[in-house]
Amino acid sequence: MILVLTKSGSVSSKVHSQLSLPVFTPEYLWLGGFARGLKTSMGKRNSFWHPLLLSVGGFVLLISLTACPKIPKAVRSRIPGASGQTKLDVKVHVSPTANKNNPVAVDLVLVTDKKLLKELMKMSAKDWFEQRHQVQLDYPKETDLGAGSWEWVPGQAVKLDRLPVRLEIIGGFVFANYFTEGPHRAAIDPRKDILLTLGDDDLCVQAAKEIAKPCPVSKNPVSKK
Repeated sequence: MILVLTKSGSVSSKVHSQLSLPVFTPEYLWLGGFARGLKTSMGKRNSFWHPLLLSVGGFVLLISLTACPKIPKAVRSRIPGASGQTKLDVKVHVSPTANKNNPVAVDLVLVTDKKLLKELMKMSAKDWFEQRHQVQLDYPKETDLGAGSWEWVPGQAVKLDRLPVRLEIIGGFVFANYFTEGPHRAAIDPRKDILLTLGDDDLCVQAAKEIAKPCPVSKNPVSKK
């Protein structure tokens, strides 16, 4: 507000247009009093509600932790360093005269089913290559039956990428399709790196750190069907 002295000696007042003062209506005054009363009331009750809310919150947290389901295997298998998915390193040595100087077809089979594992233990490489499609149809959940499938010529230098091994895998086999009769099958531990040697007449598997050595001739021939 600005006071102005007039010519007649009287004093008049003017309100500056740039000043904006609140209008204290009855409704404004009533809401303000209500808000102050609510704040005061909540402050008085704070000593009661604060410990209660903390207790309830702690109880809910405890229930959520104890009722929390275990992490699925599929999730655990993707956690680095956990006992889940691993990598299998397969080193390969192919004899210069392997399979009577003919290419050798090789399958690496990984299995999760115990029943199928026992069936494959009785199967020769010839049986496997003839029946593998039917086995895949009979066991549709076995998604790693074709973990590796190759064909190498005698004397070929082979370098493979490391193969993923899922948590559920319990065993594995290598089948080599030789012309000669015999099982031409080797069981492997999917979580231990291996050296696969394709000899003249048979395959053999040893620890990856060992030096490649000639594979012995199979002592368990399989008769022709």
